Amino acid sequence: MTFDTILTEQTVPLTRRLTRMVGDVQTAEDLCQETFARAVAGAPAGAPAPVLRAWLHRTGRNLALDELRRRRRRDHVPLHAELASPAAHPEPDGPRAALARLTPHQRLVLLLRFEAGLSLREIGDLLDIGEDAARKRVARARAAFADVHAALSGDDTRPTVLLLLGHEDPGPYEAWLRAAGARVRTLDGTRAGLDLAGADALVLGGSERDIHPALYGHPAGPHLLGTDLTRHLRDLAALRAALAADLPVLGVCSGAQLLNVLHGGDLHQHLPAAGFDHLDHREAHGVRTLHGTLTHRILGGAPEVVSEHHQAVQRLGRGLRVTSVADDGLVEALEVPGRRFALGVQWHPERCASGAGAGLAEALLQAAA
Repeated sequence: MTFDTILTEQTVPLTRRLTRMVGDVQTAEDLCQETFARAVAGAPAGAPAPVLRAWLHRTGRNLALDELRRRRRRDHVPLHAELASPAAHPEPDGPRAALARLTPHQRLVLLLRFEAGLSLREIGDLLDIGEDAARKRVARARAAFADVHAALSGDDTRPTVLLLLGHEDPGPYEAWLRAAGARVRTLDGTRAGLDLAGADALVLGGSERDIHPALYGHPAGPHLLGTDLTRHLRDLAALRAALAADLPVLGVCSGAQLLNVLHGGDLHQHLPAAGFDHLDHREAHGVRTLHGTLTHRILGGAPEVVSEHHQAVQRLGRGLRVTSVADDGLVEALEVPGRRFALGVQWHPERCASGAGAGLAEALLQAAA
C-alpha cells in the first residue's frame, strides 16, 4: 500500500477522531490536514502501513491536545451567529487612546498578549525570540502603556472601574459606582483585553440573557431564556485575567454565576424546577451572611438586598466559599479566598436604596485604591 493511499484511507477515521476530541468538524479537518503535512515532511520513510497509521493518529492526537490547551488559555467556541464583534468606541483618555500613542512594536506585543491571549512562549515563537525576552518586551510595553494612560488621565485620581455589560442599561450601574467615587468605563460587547489592563477594578453587571449551559457542560433545558455567548465568553476571559492579576472583582447576579462557572461549578437553569421559589424581588428582602467572610465584614449579618433572577449557583466551584444564603438555602453570595477582593453577589447592589449597595461599592473602591 502506497503512502498516498494510506493518507486517503485515514482521512475519514482521523477526522472523525479529531472531531470527537475538539468538538467541531472545521477544526478537526484543519488538524487532519496539518497531520498529513507533517507526515509528508517527517513520517518514517518506508514504514509498514500499521506503523504509518499509528504515526498519523498519534500526531493528530497531539495536535488536538495542543488545540485544547490553547482553548483553556483563551476563549473559543465554534462559529456562531451570536458571536458578533461590535465596533469599539474609544474614549479620548481611555486605554485605546493610550495604545495608539505607543510604538508599533509595543502595540503588537500588547495586542498579542491581551487581545489574542497568546502565552509568552507563543509570542516568543512569533517574534523569533526566547520566552524570557518576550516577557521583558511585554513588561516594557505594559510600563509604557501605563505611563501614557496615566498622562492622558491627567489629574483625575479616582479609581477606574471597568464595567462589563451586554444589552442592559448602564445608567444605574454607572450612577451607583460614581456615587462611591469611581471613574467608570463601560464595555457593552467588545473584548476587555487592554481595557482591563487600564482598570483598577472590574465589575460584571447582570445579564438579561441566560448563561449558556454548554459553558458548564450541561445540555440546555426547556426554560432557557436566550443566551449571549459573545458577552459571557468575554466576561469569563476578563474574570480569568483579573483574578490572575489580583484585580478587585465584583460579579453582580449573572456575574456571580460566571464566577462559579469559571471555577468549575454549575447552575440551576430554572429555580422553580429545582424546588425554589422564583426569586423576583422588586422590594428589598433579607439574606444571611456567614461570619468570617468578606460579605459579612462589609455588610454585617443580615443586609437587605434586591434580587431578580431565575438561575443561581447549584454546585459550588472549586476553591470558592459561600458567603451569603437566602432563607431557603439558595446561594446569594460567594467569594474567592486569598484575593484582595473577589466577590460575587446574586442580588443587584445598584438597585439597593439601603446601605448594602453603597457599602459594596465603597469596599470595592477601597480595594481598588
